[in-house]
Amino acid sequence: MRDNPVPPSLGLRTLVEDLDHPEGVCWSPFDGMVYAGGEAGQLYRFPVTGGAPELVTTVDGGFVLGMAFDGDGTLYACDSNRHRVWRIRPGGTPEPYGDEIGYPNYPAFGPDGVLWVSDSGSVDDATGRLVRILPGGTTEEAFTRAVMYANGLAVRDGWLYVVESAMPGVSRLPLSGGELETVVELPLTTPDGLAFDDGGGLWIGCYQPNVVYRLAPNGDLETMIDDWTGEYVLSPTNLAFAGHDLDVLVLASLCGRSVRAVDPGVRGARLEYPRVGA
Repeated sequence: MRDNPVPPSLGLRTLVEDLDHPEGVCWSPFDGMVYAGGEAGQLYRFPVTGGAPELVTTVDGGFVLGMAFDGDGTLYACDSNRHRVWRIRPGGTPEPYGDEIGYPNYPAFGPDGVLWVSDSGSVDDATGRLVRILPGGTTEEAFTRAVMYANGLAVRDGWLYVVESAMPGVSRLPLSGGELETVVELPLTTPDGLAFDDGGGLWIGCYQPNVVYRLAPNGDLETMIDDWTGEYVLSPTNLAFAGHDLDVLVLASLCGRSVRAVDPGVRGARLEYPRVGA
């Protein structure tokens, strides 16, 4: 019998099953639920302890990828099919936020209410961009070099961290403006999602080869999960710290139909939840 390649200390478990290839996942501190997207525009939510998913809404013709909340509990979801960021108020229907974007993949708020969005571009050519949507919806491109398939984002200490899946690795950009600089290169991988813990460690989910890394503040890279079987943690794309104490790490799975969770042994860093207004 083959052993589970995920260390037992992580407490790997399935939170929900039978979703439609969830790439995006995020935690809502407003209702205490985990949110995930679907390949046909679905937006699901479910408890961090697991249980049956609730279909919150569906974006017709959409593909919901990364998501972020503002300080009023409004959700902002990237839709690669319809080239939009959708703004979804509690109990409301999706409405466009900002201008059309070529391939919006992941959103992240800065402390000033600016919503940063990765515009992936092509896998084969460096055509990715970083876009910012100002409060109110004005949309601008951040002027820096082309990004090598812009993917997951994270904001910390005045920097925007971005996955460059085709580099492959992670870079960062000053929120105040400047040039991208390389944080870490990850040869022979396809990195996808990012999340910081409260100790400054950067967790990196890799679509392939089913690996989750932690990059320590001193630059040491530790392999936290390495599922060479693809049966336990399949294609971990977006990841998010969840729960009241942010002590659960939730893992999406673009190639699968479930969302899983582990106990990482650290707490997540609190995200920015600015008040954006109408």
